[in-house]
Amino acid sequence: MENKIIEIIENISGYNNLKNNIDIDLIENEIIDSLGFIELIAMLEDEFNVEIQPTQVSSDTWRSVGSITKLIISLKK
Repeated sequence: MENKIIEIIENISGYNNLKNNIDIDLIENEIIDSLGFIELIAMLEDEFNVEIQPTQVSSDTWRSVGSITKLIISLKK
């Protein structure tokens, strides 16, 4: 699952070094911008068959691959 999330983020952002640094802050390092964020949510929903309500998710969730992975795991339960 984590590898697929990395692939999605890399496709959206064009940043190709996430596998080597999964703890990098995606927002602080400007890897994901506001349009990328919307695209990321849509792609995660499609890929993992989940529904993400951005207003119900902490903004810190989107800062790293690990926290996004934890979100998807929690939504799959």
